[in-house]
Amino acid sequence: YVIRGKFLHSGYENPNRPMSWRMDFAQSGGGALFDLGSHVIDLIYFLLGDFKRVKAILNTYIKERPDSDKPGIKHKVTVDDAAYVNFEMKNGATGYVEASRFSTGTNDELILEIHGDRGAIKFNGMDPNWLKVYDSRDGGEPIGGRRGFKAIETVQRYPSPPSSNFPGPKFTLDWSRYHMDQCHEFIMNVIKGQKPECGLESGYKVQEIL
Repeated sequence: YVIRGKFLHSGYENPNRPMSWRMDFAQSGGGALFDLGSHVIDLIYFLLGDFKRVKAILNTYIKERPDSDKPGIKHKVTVDDAAYVNFEMKNGATGYVEASRFSTGTNDELILEIHGDRGAIKFNGMDPNWLKVYDSRDGGEPIGGRRGFKAIETVQRYPSPPSSNFPGPKFTLDWSRYHMDQCHEFIMNVIKGQKPECGLESGYKVQEIL
């Protein structure tokens, strides 16, 4: 029924942060929506299918930034600092994506929530060792009921790379594991000459949505 996705960064809320290529459309091609929102949209597309329509609000909160080398000189910011996207999917589900560089207090929070007729799941990339799952079929009796979100441990229990024993299955997951899996998937597809699960078509579709 409902999907909520967020990718939240901080640091850009400081008006004294100097101008950089990320804030120049000519060099970056886009702001928070392209930099952060693309990952959320790609994840939703991978899990739930194609989008039907989207509507977005893009905000640039700080219009000018100081030059890092020339005191007193300011440059116009030509990209969005934050994006707020409402969407409808072809399967009838509706949702919301927020991509922000102005989420004060956050670090690198990729958050996804999916709510359906039989349950829901919640994931936060800052706590990747647990997937929170709600099963609406669980009983809700005052005593003995099991209804509520449950934390399912994930740690290193992932299918690839299957031959790897480092880190071991009981050790915590971290950001580098994502990239290790990406490299493994790419190399194995090249070796076996097989079509990747997420190929150019997926990238094109994400760009089309953006």
